[in-house]
Amino acid sequence: MITDIPNIRPAFLSADTYSLLNNLRGFRHFFRHAYGATIEYEQLKGNLKKSLKLLVYLETDLQQFMTRLSEG
Repeated sequence: MITDIPNIRPAFLSADTYSLLNNLRGFRHFFRHAYGATIEYEQLKGNLKKSLKLLVYLETDLQQFMTRLSEG
């Protein structure tokens, strides 16, 4: 999704968006498999901030993707 595929489609996600998604995916994996583990409030707060930033990144990436599709 971060790589252009010539003659097929442009990249959909920027490297920054991918990095945030991957980071949040790591937390999700931990959360789903860490039965009984205590999750720190600051960690949750940090992930919320990342999620809010991710929303803006995804909106930008989608707009750029649609523009590049219409140009091609």
